[in-house]
Amino acid sequence: MANKRKLSAAEIAALLEESTDSYDSDSDFDDSDTEPVQTQSDSDGDSDSSDAEDRPTAEFQWSGNATSRSRQQFIGASGLQVNVNNPDDPLALFELFLTDELLQVVVAETNRRAGQLIAQTPARPHSRLTLWTDTTVAELRAFIAIILYQGVVQKPTQDMYWTTHPLLATPYVRYIMTRDRFNLLFKCLHFSDNAALPTTLRTPAEKSFYNIKSFFEYIIGKFSSVYIPESDVAVDESLMLWKGRLQMKQYIPIKRARFGLKTYTLCECGSGYIWKSMLHTTTASMDLDDATDGLVSSRIVLSLMKDLLDKGYCVFMDNFYSSPALFRQLLQHKTDAVGTVRTGRRNMPADLKKPIARGSTLARYTSDMMALKWRDKRDVAVLSTYHNNSMISIHSSRGDKEKPEAIFAYNEKMGGVDLADQQLTSYPCERKRHKVWYKKFFRHLLNQVTLNSYVLYKKLNTSSKMSHIDFRVKLLERLLEEYHDPALVTRPGRPAKQPTNPLRLTGRHFPSFIPPNEGKAAPTRRCRICCASSGPDGKKLRKETRYFCRDCNAPLCPAPCFELFHKKSSY
Repeated sequence: MANKRKLSAAEIAALLEESTDSYDSDSDFDDSDTEPVQTQSDSDGDSDSSDAEDRPTAEFQWSGNATSRSRQQFIGASGLQVNVNNPDDPLALFELFLTDELLQVVVAETNRRAGQLIAQTPARPHSRLTLWTDTTVAELRAFIAIILYQGVVQKPTQDMYWTTHPLLATPYVRYIMTRDRFNLLFKCLHFSDNAALPTTLRTPAEKSFYNIKSFFEYIIGKFSSVYIPESDVAVDESLMLWKGRLQMKQYIPIKRARFGLKTYTLCECGSGYIWKSMLHTTTASMDLDDATDGLVSSRIVLSLMKDLLDKGYCVFMDNFYSSPALFRQLLQHKTDAVGTVRTGRRNMPADLKKPIARGSTLARYTSDMMALKWRDKRDVAVLSTYHNNSMISIHSSRGDKEKPEAIFAYNEKMGGVDLADQQLTSYPCERKRHKVWYKKFFRHLLNQVTLNSYVLYKKLNTSSKMSHIDFRVKLLERLLEEYHDPALVTRPGRPAKQPTNPLRLTGRHFPSFIPPNEGKAAPTRRCRICCASSGPDGKKLRKETRYFCRDCNAPLCPAPCFELFHKKSSY
């Protein structure tokens, strides 16, 4: 056996330096009770694994000498870009995004899909598809109203919205649309022609996304054209729960959903308005702009910011996206950037990897940006194109605290995407159980449309005190006022087997006369107890009474039926 060569001290030091972990557990926030920076699992990768092995290039010369810098002048034309006849009408704002032009396409594809399903289904006389009649834009809007209603009034199963059980009934839904018609519309709901699937789509993810791609791009295009955001925007990812089999499904362990469809979203910091969004399919199939560092995360930011460059915006992002090369490329387009950063990223100063004392900071500068590390209860590293290492005093319930101004600005502005997610999850139109992913994603987009409509309402009606829930309820009322046709619902549903007061055995009840009507001054009704039994001939008895229980709305003989009805649970 050959003798092993001993390593020199220089070689050992070099190996130890190369083995330094490239991931630095800096937090998006500064307090210890917040969660650590997320670790994302992406099948396409982000080519970040080699960042720690790369030394800063000559283009990034970091020093401890502070350089003066100021924020870019904002010249963007923020605000509403279209005219609204009734800015205080929720429906007028809702229809800025969900236009007749878009719904006519959905109606045509839904009717086409229904015809295809009927042709594919074997002859079954009792199939619901045999009852299909072509839908219209007005009916589709009433259908959308029920979906939004399900986000406000949540029930375990969808069929329970049509139940007639006294404890669970929501009778208004039965007068909007029958259960069978709603289920049939949802079964046939479609957004593209399957026969026109482009041959250029190679991966399963691309083919799956084609089912709703045109609808998604139209909605996002409307988000961007109807309103221009203010000077501060944030980029982050959002996850819609989906555990089914799907090529696009992502796994992010620190997200609440963990498994689902990931979208990269650009939101306005102050309001949470969703301005642009990209669904993650595969890196090869996503239309991303080029970045100087070649990282997919940088390309995502540049793609989302494409139409906002050279206007003085400031974009906030977390450490999944931040890199010195990206910040410099944004600054070349007169766009500032602030974000937490991994100290092992390419071109980051090596000094930031060194430990520092609690409460202290370490800053390094180039001519156009600052990299700062601050030790609170754990290390936090931030990159900024216009801040310096100045500290500000923060007052909280735990006392006064000194904090770097750059980290304070990041914490204050970065919550735009989280703000949108919080408001969306309060009214979940996306039901958990779905067999078809793009139909759940359709519900998700409707939820986003409603949120953006509410944001615009608050901006146009600054003195209004209407809350988010009140806005949604008012929107439902306006949708049904304009588009619901009562003649379409000829039978609102079967009555419950026992439509009684659930408190009939415990409450106080008194017999009353049945009130007169137009036909009779002293009307009668069949007694609930007497007519539930049969006579000697086996036929059910028929006995009329002038009395009823007003609370239970049950006609009853004064004795003994009234007492039996309120003591026995079988009636």
